[in-house]
Amino acid sequence: MFLRAGLVAVFILFSSAGCTMQDSASSGGPTADRTPAFIREHGNHLAGRTSLYLRQHAHNPVDWYPWGEQALQRAHREDKPIFLSIGYSSCHWCHVMEEEVFEHDDVAEYLNTHFICIKVDREERPDLDTVYMSAVQAMTGRGGWPMSVFLTPDLKPFYGGTYFPRPQFLDLTRQIVDVYRNQRDDIEHQAAQLATHIESQPATTLGGDGKLAQDLVKAAVDNAREIYDPHHAGFSQGQKFPTPVKWRFLLHQWRRQPDDELRGMITGTLEAMQGGGIHDIVGGGFHRYTVDVEWTVPHFEKMLYDNGQLAGLFLEAGVALGRPDFIATGSDVLDFLLREMRTHEGAFCASFDADSGGEEGSYYIWSRDEILELAGPDDGPALADLLGASERGNFEHSGKSVLTWRADPASIAGKYGLDAAAAGDLLTKYRSVLRAERAKRTPPGLDTKVVTAWNALVISSLAQGYAVTGRQKYLDGAVKATDYLLEKHVSPDGALWRTSDGGKTSGEGILDDYALLVSALLDVYQVSEDPALQVRYLGAARSLLDFARSEFGRAEGGYYMNRDQVTSPLGRPVDTFDNVTPSGQAAMYQALITTAALTGETGYLEEARDDLGRWTGLIRRAGIETAWMCDAVSKVIAPYYDVVIAGDAGAPDTEELWHAFWDRWPVNAVMTMVPAGGASSKLQKLAPALEGKKAVAGTATAYVCEFGTCQAPTTEAAVMLKQMGLEPRR
Repeated sequence: MFLRAGLVAVFILFSSAGCTMQDSASSGGPTADRTPAFIREHGNHLAGRTSLYLRQHAHNPVDWYPWGEQALQRAHREDKPIFLSIGYSSCHWCHVMEEEVFEHDDVAEYLNTHFICIKVDREERPDLDTVYMSAVQAMTGRGGWPMSVFLTPDLKPFYGGTYFPRPQFLDLTRQIVDVYRNQRDDIEHQAAQLATHIESQPATTLGGDGKLAQDLVKAAVDNAREIYDPHHAGFSQGQKFPTPVKWRFLLHQWRRQPDDELRGMITGTLEAMQGGGIHDIVGGGFHRYTVDVEWTVPHFEKMLYDNGQLAGLFLEAGVALGRPDFIATGSDVLDFLLREMRTHEGAFCASFDADSGGEEGSYYIWSRDEILELAGPDDGPALADLLGASERGNFEHSGKSVLTWRADPASIAGKYGLDAAAAGDLLTKYRSVLRAERAKRTPPGLDTKVVTAWNALVISSLAQGYAVTGRQKYLDGAVKATDYLLEKHVSPDGALWRTSDGGKTSGEGILDDYALLVSALLDVYQVSEDPALQVRYLGAARSLLDFARSEFGRAEGGYYMNRDQVTSPLGRPVDTFDNVTPSGQAAMYQALITTAALTGETGYLEEARDDLGRWTGLIRRAGIETAWMCDAVSKVIAPYYDVVIAGDAGAPDTEELWHAFWDRWPVNAVMTMVPAGGASSKLQKLAPALEGKKAVAGTATAYVCEFGTCQAPTTEAAVMLKQMGLEPRR
């Protein structure tokens, strides 16, 4: 309460209604030759950076610096406040603020004179984004991007917000300069208070009692029931986000303890996403979120992290719920990623911009007449109705529509005198035609930055896609992307780079990068029958996991978000809540549990179990916001199996066991394939649990174990499933 009261006092200083403060004498400006015109022509300090977002601002008249010693030392030397702007390349409002604010010479001249201006790509430095977003949220109660933060030369925030229109921004910066000069003690005191608050946050999240039980998980599921939107599906909020982490957790809980209400929540939400405008019906993939509650009009950026997770969610839901349409949607997302978001080296790009030719959404919307012209008089009206393309349209009074797939094909068929099956196939018939026509438009920009953690999410889904569909291109895609990361993103000392672009690496990897890449390596390992690849990937996974344990571990439990050697202005952050991706903390526990199961090295399991016990207080308070941590709890309090199938690759008996496993995709098991004669000595060294597991009497054999305790070997698929508490598909 004391902190919030102090913040209010400083806000009043900065935001007196209707008051525009005049400049006092200059405190020293930029050198005479670095005028806004000069910077616009010759560039600021962002030219040549790896990040597309930084390069996009390289010719703003603002004399931007990247985060680094040059800018930070200058702030100290000249005793100037820092204006820190954080965003990302596909952020629509980041582009708006650039155009409306940062491209103007009067803004640039004032900023260049009175501030040291720093640009940060949040995707390249999520640790800085996390710290300063916490500060903005503490000051304002909300956050978002672009993030605009004012810092002391010691990097302590004293004022912040998000998007500011030009008049308001100019007024604000003048007030800040005045207060910084004339009430410096107040600024320093406020900044110190806020910094202390942010630095103390990791310590306040501890306090667990060590009791890991089903009630923790049940409370999170009940929390999800409370906030579920029964009218539109998803969670009750004005905008609809996919939140794949939460729905994957809920799917896992339904699989463990089925009930009709939870099944309805899951199917309702996936159906709403699948048929809504958030899903790019023509090109594949999902947009970031919708601005309405009905899942219709999206914010049009496409993020790799969303699509990487949604592919796996739809695939697993399709298997678990017996929904071929969900499997088709998950596969279609993977096809989109392979077709449109892959670099020539085989890794995956970060995002598609929301804007196309400077206009949001123009690439994706259609008039009814455009559909009629492409499909002709016979099929056009029915196709337009099926796609929700009305005369009025549904997008910003434009007369154009974001396409959906919600209409009942049988009703549309009756309306136009068509065969019901033929009506249902109209999208398949014309999808390539629509895609080819859309390709003639100005496309949205593609950020070719390769982010380690986000690529790992895609790799996991590709491996799972191969297991479910048997399509070799998914496994090949997973291997190619993985090999790129192992070659380009792992430094000689074993550390990970966060990003690369054009082969040029940048940014220290954070905990998420390590944990999610370990899980991706293990996912490919589980579906591969290549002994050399298994050794390479399991070896890499264990090395990265052990490196992360050493470099990120906290003495009091859990893991920091970044390494100790990385500049941490307000202390090393600890990320415990899932966001659009799993928290690094939760992802680490998942990686430890999976590694323990696959290798038999139970020390990893004990580390995860002990650490999770330290967070029980947080989990009880946060509920569904710690979904992936709850999912890890489920794995350590219930049976979790390691299945080894020993048999000749490609042989019918081996394939029968393989397909029996993946046709059920057990939520409580992992799997390793080894030759009939057993695993190689190299693989056994990495996974001692594989020792002695061979085909019996020349027939493919399954071994079902639970952290060292194995049931009787079996050559029958039905018995293998029964040993895991499952029944064969009927």
